Amino acid sequence: MLPMLAVGCAGLTGQQAPAPVEPYYKTTVPQPPKPIVKEKPVAPPEAKTAPLEPSAPPAWATPTQKMQPAQLSPIAIAMISDADRSTVAGNLDSAAAVLERGLRIEPRNATLIYKLAEVRLKQAKPKQAEDLAKKSSLLAGSDSVLKKRCWLLIAEAKKMQGDLAGAMDARLKAEDL
Repeated sequence: MLPMLAVGCAGLTGQQAPAPVEPYYKTTVPQPPKPIVKEKPVAPPEAKTAPLEPSAPPAWATPTQKMQPAQLSPIAIAMISDADRSTVAGNLDSAAAVLERGLRIEPRNATLIYKLAEVRLKQAKPKQAEDLAKKSSLLAGSDSVLKKRCWLLIAEAKKMQGDLAGAMDARLKAEDL
């Protein structure tokens, strides 16, 4: 039986041409579309002195333009602007997903962590927001503006959790910065 099996297999060798293989450098890999980043025009300084409206955002909720964009990488700027658009549209889950993707690229970016903390607070997840804001404050280094915003966000998160004493302590820490 073994000789018959060997004869049967012998007929297949050498008769087929090898399958064509393209070199790796000739294959194309589809690229995702690049995000469109449009900058908002900055108002002149005299226009920024308008009186506060009753619907002014809380102190911890900050526009991206005041977050020292010179220190941010282009990836972080794109992720933050995309997350801001999703937040304005009311899609907090999408905003969180974009920021988490940015954090996979730049895991020690204090601004991305802070923006994710803002989204988590808006999603009514105060414990996660508090933890993220603490981490952002630690990674902020000498950026006292970001640290202050982090501590104001921590105060709001503690207030949402019912820890009024902790909220007051966090607010005092923010004032000391």
